[in-house]
Amino acid sequence: MKRVVACALWVLGASCSVGDGSGQVRGALRVPQCSIDDALFDLQPTFFGADFFDGSMLIRIAQGGETSEYSDEFSWRVNDTRYVAAHLNERIPVGLAGVAPVQATFRPAHSCGHREPSQYTPTVALEATNGYVVFTSVYRGDPNADATLRAITVREFSISMRDPHVTIDVSPTRPASGPAAREPLPLPSATAEFEGWFNFYFARGRPAQRFQ
Repeated sequence: MKRVVACALWVLGASCSVGDGSGQVRGALRVPQCSIDDALFDLQPTFFGADFFDGSMLIRIAQGGETSEYSDEFSWRVNDTRYVAAHLNERIPVGLAGVAPVQATFRPAHSCGHREPSQYTPTVALEATNGYVVFTSVYRGDPNADATLRAITVREFSISMRDPHVTIDVSPTRPASGPAAREPLPLPSATAEFEGWFNFYFARGRPAQRFQ
């Protein structure tokens, strides 16, 4: 697999380091498994990276430099960069795989405070169920292209997210004894409503160690 990494070029032609970029991810985040109910959540991302292969691209945005197990991580999967390039400055649907051309996932590992929510679900991962993203530029696979063709710029996005692994408990009553009484009650699903933007540039270099 051919892998390239992304970095921000604050001045065209200037040197850069892996993970640089700028952007915002803000909105309401509710994760009952971790006792999070934050109407003013702000990711404050400091890491921007991406992998490109055969026309598809995975973009990762995170806060801090820890490993993914301990960082809040926001990722985008662009199934076909050619499709995005043909629809720049348009609202591209974001949603489930096989339905929308772009998917998004948020893993609040840091915000969960290194807790162990495995009694409810193996991992907390919110997936975009609907929304949109507006690209004004997108990388098209040539690491030797000039900076304008290596830019990944999202002017705006607005998405709704939900963790599909946890379902709402529709039956709050439970037997006083027996196997069912010992099972943990399901919690309401984790949900989020996020808006934001981001901008960074691809550059030739060694593959980035995730959040090193």
